[in-house]
Amino acid sequence: MPTPPPDPDTVLAVERQRTEQEQERTERAREKEKTGRLKAFLDVVPILATLVTVLIALFSALQSQAQYRDTQAANRFQSAVEMLAGSDLTTRVGGIALLGQVAQSSAERREIAVRLLAAYMRVNSPVTQAGRRAAVNEEPAAEEARAVFAALAFRGDVSNVDMGRISARNLMFSSADFRGLIFSRSDLSGGLFDGANFADVPFRGATLRSVTFRGAILTNAAFESADVTGSNFRSANLSGADLSGVTDLTSAMLAGATTDSRTKLPSGITVPAASSEAPPPAQP
Repeated sequence: MPTPPPDPDTVLAVERQRTEQEQERTERAREKEKTGRLKAFLDVVPILATLVTVLIALFSALQSQAQYRDTQAANRFQSAVEMLAGSDLTTRVGGIALLGQVAQSSAERREIAVRLLAAYMRVNSPVTQAGRRAAVNEEPAAEEARAVFAALAFRGDVSNVDMGRISARNLMFSSADFRGLIFSRSDLSGGLFDGANFADVPFRGATLRSVTFRGAILTNAAFESADVTGSNFRSANLSGADLSGVTDLTSAMLAGATTDSRTKLPSGITVPAASSEAPPPAQP
């Protein structure tokens, strides 16, 4: 005989019981998960506390070191300024070197240190008309000038540094970086700057007699009205450079130089190919 259909109340009761059992299992699982998370958190708390303590100590140490370095830089800067006013050469050169250290180690004081070095040169080694006309000899560059340019190597991104109207003859800084310096109306005669970088540097009205720019980067450099008598631009990069108004430039002085459509040369001056010939002799 056929099986009678299940009683709806019985089916509903069974389903309700299953639902309640499933909810109980879900609740127990949630409680177990919460307990596990809490236990894991409590286990990590000591580690986090230790880590926070270490980070606080590290931050304090770094802050103390920064304050110490700042104090040291301030002291060095003050000492350097005092030494620049010294009566003997050794003290002044020491002050210049100390300013270089400030520029190297203190970003906050770098610009003022660099511009103070430039001002020192303009005040203590100004160019003169008599100096411009003097013959170029082989005497070494002045100690203070060498020290200033060595210190300027730490100028970083400080640009538009006015080194104009200074006299700094016979400097020897091959492969140095002079970008960001301005040499308008300065006297750098007798300098040796093989492979140096003078990109975008202004030399307007400068005296550059018997200067060696062999292999130097002179891209976009401005030489208007500069005196380049006896200088050597062999194999230099003169792309974009303006030499249109220079004094006593010859084609031989440009042998092997790199130029482009923007390079400006005096009328009649050409750039011969590089050769094994010796560079033109310096003229007094």
